[in-house]
Amino acid sequence: MSALTPFLAEPPALDDPVEAGSRDPVDPAVLEHELVEQNLVLARAREIPESVRYYVEGLADDVAQHSVEATLRTDPYLLVAMQQSLLAAVRALENPRPEHARRELRVRLEQLRQVYRDLADARPVFEDRPAKELARWLAQVLDVPHARLAELLEVSPRTFQRWVSESDPSAPAGEDARRVRLVANMVGHLRHALTGRGVIEWFERPHPLVEDRAPKELLDDPDALTQLTRLAASTRSAIAA
Repeated sequence: MSALTPFLAEPPALDDPVEAGSRDPVDPAVLEHELVEQNLVLARAREIPESVRYYVEGLADDVAQHSVEATLRTDPYLLVAMQQSLLAAVRALENPRPEHARRELRVRLEQLRQVYRDLADARPVFEDRPAKELARWLAQVLDVPHARLAELLEVSPRTFQRWVSESDPSAPAGEDARRVRLVANMVGHLRHALTGRGVIEWFERPHPLVEDRAPKELLDDPDALTQLTRLAASTRSAIAA
C-alpha cells in the first residue's frame, strides 16, 4: 500500500495482518475507512491488540517508503499533518501503560482519519483533473451564486454557467484554466475553515500579509502565489487537532 497514492483497492481484513509494504495501493478514502475500523477495534479492547499494532507499524513503513513523486503531488499541509499524526501514533505504541497507550492511539488514529479524509477531498484539485470538472467542483463546494464565482474567475456569469453545465462542452482554457486551478487549490484549504461566502470574501478583502491587497488581485502575480497558498493553508491551523 502506498499511503499517498490515490488508487482503489479492497481494505485488508482486520484480523488478517499483512506484511508491511505488501498491501496494494489504495485510495485515501479506503484508508480513512480502515482507520475508522481500527479505532472501533481499539474501542472494544482494554489494551492495543496486536492486529492494530501491526496495522500502524505497516502504515508507518508505507509512508516512509513512498515515492518522491507521491510526495510532490501531496498537499504540503496534509503531508506534514499526516507525518506528525503517524509519528505520534507510533510513539503511542511504545507507551508502557496499556490503557494510556490505547487512549492515546485512539486520538492519533482519529487525527490520521481526518488527514486521509482531506486527502480524499483534495483529489479534485490535482493538476490532472480537467478544468471544467474543477469549475463544477468549485460551484458545488462553495455553493454561492454563480455570479460571485464568475467575478472571482474574471469571466461573465454566462461563461461560468456554461463551464459548469454537463450538457455544454465549453470548458476553461489557457489563462482561464490556470486561474480556475489556482482558485481551486486555495479553496481546497479555505473550505475547511470558512463558509462558501467566507471563502469568496477571503479572496476579496485586503490582507495585511500581502501589502493590504486582496488575494484575488494577486492571482496573476507568479511571485505572490506561494505566499497566497501559505495564507490559505494557514486558515486550517485554527481547526487542526
